[in-house]
Amino acid sequence: MSEEKILCHQCGNDLVMKFIELKDLVFCSTSCFEEFRNSMSMRDFYKNYGDAFTPDEQKWVPKYSNDYIKMCGYCPKKLAETCHSQTEISGVYHEDVIETENMHWCCHARFILSSSMSDGTVSFEVGRQVQKRAEEITREQGIKGVTTINTTNAFADLAKDLTYKKLQDNSPQPKNLEMSHAAACLLCNPDFAKQCEEWVVKEFAMVDTVKQHLKGKGLWCSHTIQALADVLIERENGEELIDKIIPLAEQVAQEKGHPGVITRTLFLALGRAVN
Repeated sequence: MSEEKILCHQCGNDLVMKFIELKDLVFCSTSCFEEFRNSMSMRDFYKNYGDAFTPDEQKWVPKYSNDYIKMCGYCPKKLAETCHSQTEISGVYHEDVIETENMHWCCHARFILSSSMSDGTVSFEVGRQVQKRAEEITREQGIKGVTTINTTNAFADLAKDLTYKKLQDNSPQPKNLEMSHAAACLLCNPDFAKQCEEWVVKEFAMVDTVKQHLKGKGLWCSHTIQALADVLIERENGEELIDKIIPLAEQVAQEKGHPGVITRTLFLALGRAVN
């Protein structure tokens, strides 16, 4: 093999340029990266490659990237399996929402917006309202793109009715997700990621408060706990609001037959609250 050639670790194709690096491995695409990631458990992935998501003297990565990855590693097995099985249906509209974007969006923010519409009970019109509000918040903050924090707060700002109503599931056919959850922060524009990082620090500061409100409740995926923490950032009635969101999300999880609240069920609940 020529010394100039760099081959994708997963498919073996020659890389014209490096696309995703993971320690000493390189991948030509997010699909190859995800195929490799899915070849092992999340615990094994983090054990073997988790340090790739922590900054060192040779690279910068957003603060807490490793914490987000690690969350999947210690999630209760039955909840993690449910969450993993829902990934493709959750991201079914991940590419569609790009058509109505008016600024840069974090791909995780697109994912939660897609999740909210993924069973057909929340309309695209509602999704567009949330998208518009998230972009308004982002412009007010003067940052380069829409984050998951701003998207979650857009749902919270627009929520009208947080009472549960059973609705008819009309889920579309799942699609292959054109993003990598694990690699997303490694691929993010550093200028945008540094602005996002400032808000993520505020998010983590609110997590213990959320956990107090979840005492005695059912299982909650750690990423959904982070999302509830987002609602508390600089919001006067934040704790009162999450006390209404929690039972609604748990009832949607029960409706879906899930063992607890995952990203999809939380954002279905928030999307329905905007309806």
